[in-house]
Amino acid sequence: MTWAGLVTKNLLRRKARTALTVAGVAIGVGLIVALLSITNGVKRTAAELIHVGRSDFGLFQSGAADLTRSLLPEELAGNVRRSEGVSQVARVFLLVGAVEQSDSSLLFGYVPGEFPERRLVVVSGRRPTGDEALVGDGAARIYHLRVGGPVRAGKRSFRVAGIFHSGNAFVDRGVVLPLRVVQSIAQRPHEVTTLAVIAKVGATPKAVAKRLESRFPGVTAVVEPGQAVKVDTSSRLIVTAGWIFSLLALIIGGIGVTNTMAMAVFERVREIGIMRAVGWSSRRIAALIVCESLGIGLLALALGLLGGWVAAVLFTEHSSLSSLTEADFTGSVFAWGLAFALGVALLGALYPAWRAVRLTPIDALRRE
Repeated sequence: MTWAGLVTKNLLRRKARTALTVAGVAIGVGLIVALLSITNGVKRTAAELIHVGRSDFGLFQSGAADLTRSLLPEELAGNVRRSEGVSQVARVFLLVGAVEQSDSSLLFGYVPGEFPERRLVVVSGRRPTGDEALVGDGAARIYHLRVGGPVRAGKRSFRVAGIFHSGNAFVDRGVVLPLRVVQSIAQRPHEVTTLAVIAKVGATPKAVAKRLESRFPGVTAVVEPGQAVKVDTSSRLIVTAGWIFSLLALIIGGIGVTNTMAMAVFERVREIGIMRAVGWSSRRIAALIVCESLGIGLLALALGLLGGWVAAVLFTEHSSLSSLTEADFTGSVFAWGLAFALGVALLGALYPAWRAVRLTPIDALRRE
């Protein structure tokens, strides 16, 4: 019998116990994969939103629950525009609101003529005049909207003046309206969620951002995607929760594997004694226990990756996050799933392997 065959045979001796252990570890793997992929998606959404209009960086209210909950006075734009190193400033209102049948779409309030609005490429129709809407090409496909037809945003209906493409996936799935209209929908007159800033040629965006933070206390400048979590407390909570749940899953999974392998060693005491009697070394006995544990981990990895992928996709597509974020499955997500499965397997094999190698052939063969 081959080594792989021996490992497989031992795992199949107690099919139900092995299956339950695999399921328990797979749940942990799936939880990690789902949480990390959703966390990556939230970070990517934040990264897209801090550069609305292809700005160098965005100014937000410090400590806001998320980027769409930031509130800044509209008149702050004038002071920022006059600051050293600043070329252009645009007022933007990001609002999560109802668009057609969706309750969690993005509405963008732009000021006509400012650079975020100018950089929208109108692929069909024209730029709006008055209280008309520009619809992203993604939103047009999702909600089956057309130029000249109506679009319902908030509790009002607007005429679609044109369909645009910006290159920003989240903007392209949203609706652009005049700033004062979005302020009215949000019931926040004279306030914006962000100020989009372009630095002057030759000025470093990071240096300009740092000066603005010093000059205007309570304002946070987000230049790089990784900095988005310093203003978005929701993202921080998701990241923290992901690590906490991962640690709990690691502990629980390790206990489950330890219990299964310890029971397997207890039931095979005489068999282990015979192996020792015919010349098996302690190292080889330990390797067999570890390989059986790794077999459980690899089976759990396969099921967990599939389950985590399905759970993350279903959660983001059928929840209020559907229009705001997508699960982002990167190589690091699957690497963490692999590390978790193998880590649980090795952790769970430590005590059973130690117990097995301490058995002497005579003591083992004496036991019934």
